[in-house]
Amino acid sequence: MFRAIDRYLLQCATSKARCLRAITVAIFLAAPPTAIAEPLSAPGDTRLRHDLQLLNDSGVINVPLSAWPLALGDIHEAVASAADRETLSPSLRNSYDRVRDHLAWELETNVLSYKFALSGSENPRVIRGFERTPREEGEASAELSWLGERFAVNFSATYTANPFDDEEFRPDGTYVGMALGNWIMTAGWQERWWGPSRDGSLILSTNARPTPGIAIQRNVSAPFATRWLSWIGPWTLTSFMTELDDDRTINNAWLYGIRTSFRPPKTGLEIGISRAAQWCGDDRPCNASTFVDLLAGNDNRGVNVAPEDEPGNQLGGFDIRWSLPKQLPIALYMQWIGEDGRGGGGAIGAWMRQLGLEHWGSIGSMSHRTHIEVSDSTCREGGFGFSNAKPNCGYEHSIYRTGYRYRGRSIGHPADGDSLSYSIGSTLVQSGGHFWNISLRHMEINREGVPNARHTLTPTAQDLTDLHVSHERYTKFGRFYTGLGYSRLDDQVSGTSRSDVTGFIQWSSH
Repeated sequence: MFRAIDRYLLQCATSKARCLRAITVAIFLAAPPTAIAEPLSAPGDTRLRHDLQLLNDSGVINVPLSAWPLALGDIHEAVASAADRETLSPSLRNSYDRVRDHLAWELETNVLSYKFALSGSENPRVIRGFERTPREEGEASAELSWLGERFAVNFSATYTANPFDDEEFRPDGTYVGMALGNWIMTAGWQERWWGPSRDGSLILSTNARPTPGIAIQRNVSAPFATRWLSWIGPWTLTSFMTELDDDRTINNAWLYGIRTSFRPPKTGLEIGISRAAQWCGDDRPCNASTFVDLLAGNDNRGVNVAPEDEPGNQLGGFDIRWSLPKQLPIALYMQWIGEDGRGGGGAIGAWMRQLGLEHWGSIGSMSHRTHIEVSDSTCREGGFGFSNAKPNCGYEHSIYRTGYRYRGRSIGHPADGDSLSYSIGSTLVQSGGHFWNISLRHMEINREGVPNARHTLTPTAQDLTDLHVSHERYTKFGRFYTGLGYSRLDDQVSGTSRSDVTGFIQWSSH
């Protein structure tokens, strides 16, 4: 069996496009006739996240929300079993109604739906948070989706003007999905966001464009029935294998990821455990035994594997979000992500760290959620990263020298490695569903170590201060989304400064 797996992995390594097409066809052919497909909600929908988190924190629903894309089947199950709408406060009732309307639209079966969008930007935001802002100066996109009894199909095509990576045509957001019992298998180009953060995840964010590949995730986060595991509460599991198909030091590498998140009952906690790894690629070991070594952590060169056989570049860690008891509208969250193991042994060599605080409530007829977030992508040694700094470590690797990056952007935190980021922001949602986003950030970018030409933002130290305001409005003519910002960049080497005004306007058919 392992020989067959080896041959299959080798074929995929030499022709990943053919492999992806074959897996896509297999998804369509393998589904049992009783399966029910559910679509997925991609990261970037700020209003939906606001509404779901408010319902979760208030105890109306209880589902893990820290791993996007979210399975809308899970949200549907939770909303269907929620408390009577009439017993909810006005702000909760508004969120409940918006989520229910969103589900009614997205879960309508055997209907071919479409969407068109146009956007124009001046100085598009390079450092992207959870909010879905345009990537390029000009974008025109079309989306066609269909949900059946067994399958979900979403075709998306975007044409860009003056693209950063020279890719004018993009299939980002395209995927086909199939349900297998309580699991969803997908193949395509899907964006992902792992963790409770708002301004940037240390392990997987939407800063870089999505990589093509396959994925599987749990549909409904129902708890274990056995009393030995029921304490875990609702839980999800997601895993993917994608191709890094850009120009790299080691071409044709793969990116693997796996995450589980769960919510122990009556604790206010949501806990996530994540791992990601770059492996395979030209002239690198790429078979089943290599993958097993990668999963088992046998990848510390000179300790438990020979240097020439090192499986890949790994990151892993955990995140915790705690909503305070007694219905206090405050939540605390943290994310600790470790880089590859130390030369002397031990699974984690150094840690990148993040802390955040959220507060929510009402301002007149509007509901708000405000956050403060601090992220440090400089590796720090010690048991949990409280010791010496380790420069040029975060998102770097001695073999996969392009690093944990894709098409010129960091796959993890948008400030890339060796950066310290402070942010404060707020989402305000009006009763009619229109909303505002306001954010202020200060970042000390690439502040540690010697100059690093591989850093995606700057080879030397720079400070960035950024203020951004955006507004989304729903009308009978479609959805209008606009943003305006101001940024100041201070170069610590030359002593020069530069200020820029940023802005965008976007229209979509719904």
